Amino acid sequence: MTSTPTVRVVPATVTQLEALHRGPAEFERLIGAPIPDGWPEFPEAIEHTLAVLRNGVPAEWSMYLFFSEEGDLVGSGGYHGPPVGGTVEIGYEIAPEHRGRGLAVGAARALAARALAAGAERIVAHTLAAPSPSTGVLAALGFERAGEVVESEDGPLWAWLLVPARSPA
Repeated sequence: MTSTPTVRVVPATVTQLEALHRGPAEFERLIGAPIPDGWPEFPEAIEHTLAVLRNGVPAEWSMYLFFSEEGDLVGSGGYHGPPVGGTVEIGYEIAPEHRGRGLAVGAARALAARALAAGAERIVAHTLAAPSPSTGVLAALGFERAGEVVESEDGPLWAWLLVPARSPA
């Protein structure tokens, strides 16, 4: 059995994200690692995160930067805000050059563990409505498919649910 790599998840700061918005050099200096090709896959998340952090959403319920054990920036993700009614939503992305190594499992596991430790009762995630590496990540962590939703931008999505009684150790 292969082990899942440890991924260090670090809350992104306004200073870091403003630097990224200005260009890669200052951001890379601040985080101490180069930006991998193809990251961020969803650059609109940077602007959204800056807006929510400036509006007072605590950093621990926002975007995280993901670092490998070697200190490389490998992706990002986080929460769609603080828990509402005990439920928090996670999202994640791994840069193309770092995919296929179990890093998404490590990152999603770390996000789930943080949320549960902070009192979340349920964790949800959404994927495109088709089998994919991301659906495999969620299934590996004990998430169960909980239905389908339709988003105007993305079309049909599968909703996934994890509750603490079923969470991985």
